Amino acid sequence: MATALLVSEQRVKQWSNLDDNVRMNDITPSIIQAQDLYIQPLLGTKFYNRIKNGIIASDLNSDEETFLKDYIGPTLIQYSLYILLPQLKYKLVEKGVMTGTSEDATPISLDEMKWLRQDALDKAQFYSKRLVEYLIDFPGLFPEYETPGTDGMAPNKQVPYFSGLVTPRKYTAYDGKCDCGSQFPCDICGPAVE
Repeated sequence: MATALLVSEQRVKQWSNLDDNVRMNDITPSIIQAQDLYIQPLLGTKFYNRIKNGIIASDLNSDEETFLKDYIGPTLIQYSLYILLPQLKYKLVEKGVMTGTSEDATPISLDEMKWLRQDALDKAQFYSKRLVEYLIDFPGLFPEYETPGTDGMAPNKQVPYFSGLVTPRKYTAYDGKCDCGSQFPCDICGPAVE
């Protein structure tokens, strides 16, 4: 069976800072891995397979095409770049692991590589959040997402990251009682909770 790529080489290069000289056979494994590792858990196996089969059969409906272009594509590009970055620097060849250099370029440090990967991951998580929120906001649009079945992964409907403030309780004005039962607020519980 043919492998469906959910994003094209041209789109990967347009939406990232990859040079036009990077070969597709270097990019393709990263796209396939990113699809399986990051997109499939977001969509669930049933919906993920529907999208892949729809690409192969050219029978995606307009909602699926829009979702693929506007939500899956940007997410997949950034996750693919996240996976691809170390592979651009280091090549696995028959003699071992090699790193290339060029006459007019200097290789980056490991810290710079980590920064670039984190930047790609941050962008991927942003797009992942948009993707999941879209699916949650329009529940009837994709039946394969809403009824994932038992064969494969169920979709992960939680946003992929959270950077907000977490407070364990809702605090209100002091009403004379403490959570722990003390008449006065203590240093552990703080003001009473309603």
